[in-house]
Amino acid sequence: MTTYQDLSTYVYGDHDPAATVLNVGWLGGRASFTTGDVDAEVRYALLEAIVRDQVNVMRGWHSCELCTEPSPVVVPFEPARDGKLRLGHAEVHVTGADGVVYAAPTLIVHYIDAHNYRPPQQFIDAVMANSRSWGK
Repeated sequence: MTTYQDLSTYVYGDHDPAATVLNVGWLGGRASFTTGDVDAEVRYALLEAIVRDQVNVMRGWHSCELCTEPSPVVVPFEPARDGKLRLGHAEVHVTGADGVVYAAPTLIVHYIDAHNYRPPQQFIDAVMANSRSWGK
């Protein structure tokens, strides 16, 4: 997977050319990234966004380049079909209150869980503002 610095201009995939679209969570290789705690509510809201709003869905699956044993990433998530959500084949785009769109790979949840990745606060705020809180 291509690596992009957080909050850099998004240039991959389809989007409205008039919109400001920024990258979040495109980790890989040896690139450094911010670490820190992410609240469980943010993780849940991000998973619900992935279930309902996947974009740029690909035919193949991408494994985590940071893990020593790459494999498909599956996380339990009850609203998903069969209670499991497979990550690494699509993106999620989340719009902030200021109209900025944040584009993240679905593997962002794995990066949070397994690698202590902390997305930028602007992205977290946008995820929470768009949350529908399924099952809560």
